[in-house]
Amino acid sequence: MELKIEFKKEKGKEKNVVKKEIEKHPKRSVVTIILLVTLVIAFFAALKQSNWISMLMIVIIGALICLPAVVGKLSHIDIPPSLGIFAVVFIYATLFLGEFNNYYAVYWWWDVLLHLSSGLAFGIIGFFILYVISKAGKIKAGPKVIAMFVFAFALSIGALWEIVEFTIDSTFGPISNNAFMQTVVNGCGLVDTMKDLINDSIGGLFSAVMGYFYLKRDSGIVVKPLTKQFKKDNPRFFKKK
Repeated sequence: MELKIEFKKEKGKEKNVVKKEIEKHPKRSVVTIILLVTLVIAFFAALKQSNWISMLMIVIIGALICLPAVVGKLSHIDIPPSLGIFAVVFIYATLFLGEFNNYYAVYWWWDVLLHLSSGLAFGIIGFFILYVISKAGKIKAGPKVIAMFVFAFALSIGALWEIVEFTIDSTFGPISNNAFMQTVVNGCGLVDTMKDLINDSIGGLFSAVMGYFYLKRDSGIVVKPLTKQFKKDNPRFFKKK
């Protein structure tokens, strides 16, 4: 009896957590649910064909789509709604549409768009990291230093992804943008990688410049509204001591 009561309590807590997440971030939750529904449909389609690798990939993609909400919950950091929605859509567009449905091959601009936007997003995340640390008084960093860090952070994440992409292709075959196959067949895998890093750097540079303008002149599109929202949702990071 005690075990049943405890199980019901735990189940009730899980429902409350999901309910609170939906109430707190309704837009991101709606987008996440819609994308997960499409993954469920794709999962059963793969199951019908006994395509076990596709089923595994879909499960992994589904878990990654839920990752922004889980990270926010565990870290007690409220991610700006627009950035949270972008993270969910980006994971879906990169892995499910790009890798699983081969959008990289169908649409030449798909890879360019994703790398530009990822450079921008990771640049903003890098800005938040150093901005919070600086405001907490743990380090002294002026606008130029923060801007350089933002650019370096975005480019570092882009380079790390290229390493992951190469590792996956080398281990499991050319499933990540066919980079490994391109290298073997016509040697243009290096060109593809360099294009990706250039696009990452452009996105990161944009975030760095906008972050600099925000710190220097209280302006800067994208960065300014996101930073104000982040400060509003996470006031504990900006309390004056």
